[in-house]
Amino acid sequence: MTYKNPWAEIIGPCYTPASLARALRWTESEVAGAAASLTVLELLTDEGTLLYPAFQVWDGRVVAGLQAVLRVLQTGTTSRWTWAQWLNTRPDDGDGNELPSSIERLRAGDLTGVLLEARNDAWAWSS
Repeated sequence: MTYKNPWAEIIGPCYTPASLARALRWTESEVAGAAASLTVLELLTDEGTLLYPAFQVWDGRVVAGLQAVLRVLQTGTTSRWTWAQWLNTRPDDGDGNELPSSIERLRAGDLTGVLLEARNDAWAWSS
């Protein structure tokens, strides 16, 4: 039996610092700075490996509005894994149909709607 990490299913493929730097045409130092400023989402594994979910890169750039959303989410929890799940999970509409994920909505330009939901969820997490 092969163990399959459930986080891999939830978050999807990830970049390493070097591969994200190549994808964005940045240096690894710029990647580290972007992670520190929440311009990109950085995840730290139990083994100490830094990962960057691929869903945050679209057309060779970081998805517009991501930093604003991450800054709101951090007011509710410091768990970046929770943020990644929140961004990449497709909610159910109540009738068994999947709605677009928050990251898909950001790609489509719905920053206002995503920020509203981020504020609501961050508030609930911090309560």
